Amino acid sequence: MYIDSNIFIFASTDKGKLGQNCRGIIRLINEQKIACAASFLVVDEVMWILKKNVGRDDAIKITKAMLSMPIKWVEVNRSVIIKMIDIFEKTTLDPRDAIHIASMKELGLSSIVSEDNDFDKIGGIERIDASKCIKKYL
Repeated sequence: MYIDSNIFIFASTDKGKLGQNCRGIIRLINEQKIACAASFLVVDEVMWILKKNVGRDDAIKITKAMLSMPIKWVEVNRSVIIKMIDIFEKTTLDPRDAIHIASMKELGLSSIVSEDNDFDKIGGIERIDASKCIKKYL
């Protein structure tokens, strides 16, 4: 599965059930009970939002912890960008979300763990929200 940046963001900022579920997903990844991939764009998105919400120092700590997780990190290279442009032309996704879909395609993935329902509009992509992911793997 591909993991979207909002899972890390909610794990770090949400004190309710959503945050609890997202922290559970991160625990499952760290315990290698689920395998995930993510684009290096996720790092940028997480750091940008967390810098504003929890402060620069915590954003750095959290981002370093993400990079130490057993996640397959995808380079945002020319091939991904070419796929992104094609996806952007054919959908209503913004460029960043199109990069996530292009990164998934680069790896042959069709499932994304995300709270962003924009991914529901993309044929051939299954979006799994945090609560469904937790129910599936716990």
